[in-house]
Amino acid sequence: MDTLATTRSISSIDLMVRLGREKGLSVAQCLQGTGISAHQLEDPECRVTGAQELQVIDNLVTLLPEASGLGIEAGTRYQLTTFGIWAFAIISSPTVRAAIEVGLRFTQLSFVLVRFAFRETPGRAEILMDVSHIPPRLRQFVLERHLVIFLLLSREMMGDELMAPKEIHLTLDHLPFKVMPAALTNCRLVLGSEDNRIVLDPSQLSRAIPKANPATAEFCVRQCEALLDRQRRQTGFPSEVRSMLIGRVADMPSLNEAASLFGMSPRTFRRRLEEQGSGYRALMEEIREGVAIELLETAGLSVESVAERLGYAETASFIHAFTRWTGMSPGKFRRR
Repeated sequence: MDTLATTRSISSIDLMVRLGREKGLSVAQCLQGTGISAHQLEDPECRVTGAQELQVIDNLVTLLPEASGLGIEAGTRYQLTTFGIWAFAIISSPTVRAAIEVGLRFTQLSFVLVRFAFRETPGRAEILMDVSHIPPRLRQFVLERHLVIFLLLSREMMGDELMAPKEIHLTLDHLPFKVMPAALTNCRLVLGSEDNRIVLDPSQLSRAIPKANPATAEFCVRQCEALLDRQRRQTGFPSEVRSMLIGRVADMPSLNEAASLFGMSPRTFRRRLEEQGSGYRALMEEIREGVAIELLETAGLSVESVAERLGYAETASFIHAFTRWTGMSPGKFRRR
């Protein structure tokens, strides 16, 4: 699974922006380069990609170079309810092994950036964490955050003592916990390792989960399947078209030209979008609005410059369009 291309709720980014603000950063600084506007943070229905979430992490790491344990701080802000139905599917599973399988099966519904895998051999059970696709300077934050979230889910599922890992191997040189979590006090921690993995006692895999409930587990899995199916449909062909439009924001192709770029007839191109509940004009408007807000809020460009970069021949036309998108003029939007 490409964890950077998958979409997820904006709530995880909202949590990290709040962390950044507490450290003295502005919302615009936290969101720089993401294409996300401040008002989108307040929209629980807003979907973002893993790549956009990683950009927020990049901003925090870059702008707060002296801060230690940022990933740990971020991880402690997540609650079971933050993960929604995915977390409840895990803790209502019948056994630890089943919970791990459900968690991995539906990771696309979480805020995972690491590529997780599970490996079980005689006498050994390991959860592998691949970060080879994450820029090296961001791996400290990402691994810290994911480790804290793993401990959260483990504690909610079984308690610190029962789910305490036997070993944790990390490529990191240090793990700056202010207070070592109870689950790690008797754990063998190997830093500077060649890979990242959490080693569990295989005898624990068949243990029943205290909060297990067959009816709840079945319901949660059905809901996860439905959400995953909906998500896959939303991130299919329209996502490819969005990527193309972002790269041509100043000179967006007509529908016929776009269809040609994808090797399709205009009719087929239009039908492919309609099948996934989208339309070409709506996608163009969505991209223009997002880029316009980014340039006004983050880049601080003048209204005239934004209009020019979006390909508008007249500033007045851009102002009219922006007012239609957001309900306010660019000037009023910037002053709000």
